[in-house]
Amino acid sequence: MVALSEELRASLKKPLGDEGTFDSLLPRMEGKKIIAVGDQVVYALLMKGKRPHVAVFDFRTMRGPVADGVRKRIEKEYPSPKRMENPAGTISEALFLVVPQLMREGGSLLIEGEEDLVAIPFIHLLKRGYAVLYGQPEAGCVLVDEKSRGRKTVEKVVKATGLASLPDRL
Repeated sequence: MVALSEELRASLKKPLGDEGTFDSLLPRMEGKKIIAVGDQVVYALLMKGKRPHVAVFDFRTMRGPVADGVRKRIEKEYPSPKRMENPAGTISEALFLVVPQLMREGGSLLIEGEEDLVAIPFIHLLKRGYAVLYGQPEAGCVLVDEKSRGRKTVEKVVKATGLASLPDRL
């Protein structure tokens, strides 16, 4: 596990892509393989009839458990997710090994701990035809694609933590 410094964590508080409401960003996702990070984002996509290519969840929202209906809908759609540990404020090196496979094959990832920083390896490995959608507390959603300005911030974080030296298997 790599713990992020306060400086790096602060740099990630700003949206890494285009911010907006879920409905305003939905048209921009057409034709892309969506990587949805966060229970509410996964649930919102499923409720619109859009199954994310990759769904990342931890059955928690705003530091508390998700509503039973959200949990049941996600469990119905993804009955056998991959499971990974990722404590709060960290990025697991193991994520950088499983993310390429998830991006190629699709699927789901249940995080035991906190999923807030799990978008980082997906954004790091993002390529054309993919987009990462994650929730921005109190603000809506953020859509990151291969052209997003926040990718430079992610590269800075990955390099500063030494995670950039992990094999890129995508």
